[in-house]
Amino acid sequence: MRKIITAGMVMGMMLGGPAEASAGAPLQLSGTAWFAGYGVPICSNSTARTCDGQPHVGGVSSNWWQCVELAQRFYQRRGWHKGIFGGVGIASHIFAKAPALGMAPQPNGKIADIVPGDMIVMNRTGAAGHVVIVESITVNRDGTRSVMTVGQNSKVVRNPMRWHGGVLDSFWASYSVAGVVRSPANIGILAYGGGAPAYEQVVNGGGIHPIGPTLLSVTSTGQAFGTPIPHHPPTTLTGGIVDAAATRTGNGYWLASSTGQIFPYGDAKPYPTIKAEVTAITATGDAYLLTDATGRVYAPGKKPTKSPEGYSGRFIDIEATKDGYWLLTSAGQIHGTAPWHGNATTFDRAIVAMSATPTGKGYLLLDKTGHIYAFGDAKHLGDLPPGSPEAADITYAGDGYTIITKPGTRHHFGETPTTAAVTSGFTGFF
Repeated sequence: MRKIITAGMVMGMMLGGPAEASAGAPLQLSGTAWFAGYGVPICSNSTARTCDGQPHVGGVSSNWWQCVELAQRFYQRRGWHKGIFGGVGIASHIFAKAPALGMAPQPNGKIADIVPGDMIVMNRTGAAGHVVIVESITVNRDGTRSVMTVGQNSKVVRNPMRWHGGVLDSFWASYSVAGVVRSPANIGILAYGGGAPAYEQVVNGGGIHPIGPTLLSVTSTGQAFGTPIPHHPPTTLTGGIVDAAATRTGNGYWLASSTGQIFPYGDAKPYPTIKAEVTAITATGDAYLLTDATGRVYAPGKKPTKSPEGYSGRFIDIEATKDGYWLLTSAGQIHGTAPWHGNATTFDRAIVAMSATPTGKGYLLLDKTGHIYAFGDAKHLGDLPPGSPEAADITYAGDGYTIITKPGTRHHFGETPTTAAVTSGFTGFF
């Protein structure tokens, strides 16, 4: 990947060089560790009035070191704005009041160019929103961009965002991107967004799933291989099978269709059809969770949840853990109720599947080309060879993980990598 940095980074160096450390708010990231060495200290929540020798610029007394404070202090030290942003009470105000601040806003969906040092403003219904600073822009292999951001008042200081066709994908679950704000004094090198604004559609088959000591592979027509119990494809199937989930005993499983049908086998309990465009299913003890293309989650006997805010692409997978569940979009975003460990931003083609680690403290994401993106305690053990058929699904198995392609070839990555075809003579795709 080619890195794009701003020529403007060398300007205004006299305004904000390294400061001597002093007692104050806890330091998360030194100012010399970002923006080519000319950033400002990024600090944790505190009522202390200084951090790494720098006084706060604005903020609130209960916590001086919030996201808006970082933007104000950084812009003041760069010479791009004097003092606090007038009329800005919360982060989302920065975008709305940009013209009054003498700055130029670009709404999401029409972001033509970005310069390191620009602000990206995110909104969330009923919340204050968030603002981050652009540190750098890199070019992905498919012509899209990864925008690295730096923010304050968050657990993770650096977060990447995918930029394609004028659209920035949010890195935080349930936050939408309002747009980009630039000071006219920030005269760095412009980067332009490439790639298509929308993501290619993902249509999955039944995929691959652990069931007892073996792996269950299911086609879009409802054929199943590796099952420990007798199996017959469903005779009332409408649409196609999009996913499967084994019961906790390993003696049964559910198949889910795109039209909301749920087919039980073995000791899996029967449930009525869901009126939705279902894309994935996951087991939760003796029951299941389903998600549809808009990210609504369905559980037996409960009303569906609302669609998450700020997502891109379509929701294509769901994984339950002891801490909740993760929802995955074809844009590589993770939403849901379980702890977030990161999104994919550098993929060449759409993300198609995910698998939680055995500990539930991480996950793997898989794109159509067979590339793996590991987060949390997940480890990258290998990708599909170049030129492989389209990847369809992934699951942890044995000493590593197994990827299945649409035509049914299984690739295992671990201490002893193996490649084998599931079967011949099947119909549909996996």
